[in-house]
Amino acid sequence: LKNPAVGQYLGELGKSEKDSSKSTPVFERDWFHKALLESFCSSFAFQNLTVLDGLRMFLATFRLPGEAQMIDRILQAFAESISRQCVESTGLKVFSTDEKKASDAAYLLSFSIIMLNTDLHNDNIRADRKMKLKDFIRNNKNYGKEISDEDLPVEYLEGIY
Repeated sequence: LKNPAVGQYLGELGKSEKDSSKSTPVFERDWFHKALLESFCSSFAFQNLTVLDGLRMFLATFRLPGEAQMIDRILQAFAESISRQCVESTGLKVFSTDEKKASDAAYLLSFSIIMLNTDLHNDNIRADRKMKLKDFIRNNKNYGKEISDEDLPVEYLEGIY
């Protein structure tokens, strides 16, 4: 399979029971797409990896689709999987001990890393408009009490940048 096709399929929502007929194949059903995406994400060994390293490993296996909702679904599943195993939760303790909060923090950080990468390596963005270190830190400093008990450490964010 080609990497763009894998990303496209992983990001698809599938057809719900009410939107599909009895003849709709299983592999086109919404519950199948959700289970497949969760299984795909859980097949990675994220233990002892940072979110950044895990994201690199994860994204090396396919190409993200262009549609924002598809990227959102994929990153949500990735964040739920990595947040239970990553160094930020188990060693560095920069993510909350609450699984939902840790997953949300991993999601926001992953999305921000992808935006940073796109911003820094896109020739269509003028040099004076590219994200600077201070911008990246500001974007990730305060996720709010619903997601993070404390701000992510500046040194940690500098290491990612």
